[in-house]
Amino acid sequence: MNFKQILRAILIGALLWVIIFVEWSIMVFTPVLKDLGNWQYVIHFFILIPIVLFGASYYYKNKNKVNGFLLGLIMMLTAAVLDAIITVPLITIPQGVGYLDFFFSTHGIFFSIEFVIISGIYWMKKIR
Repeated sequence: MNFKQILRAILIGALLWVIIFVEWSIMVFTPVLKDLGNWQYVIHFFILIPIVLFGASYYYKNKNKVNGFLLGLIMMLTAAVLDAIITVPLITIPQGVGYLDFFFSTHGIFFSIEFVIISGIYWMKKIR
């Protein structure tokens, strides 16, 4: 993977982070959805699939053949860095949820794995 491919993956990862941030904000502030508790995570699980598929398909428009699991990992790590810089200090810490609780929650780990797997499956089915 060259620098240009890595930079493209990082930029798309940042775009996906913005989309996910907006999606999660809608779920948290919409009256019907905000009181669903753990059902919010189930909804997010299904919404995350087309978001990651969009990111992978957008990345591969340049005819890159980069391994999709590596692409998913780079995009997911980009989102994690943005969460560490923006989400945790500005949103979760004031609510009493610190870095460890945010990043090592069962949901957070599961969604990170889902992110990488969806990107990898897209690569296996459409690109490789």
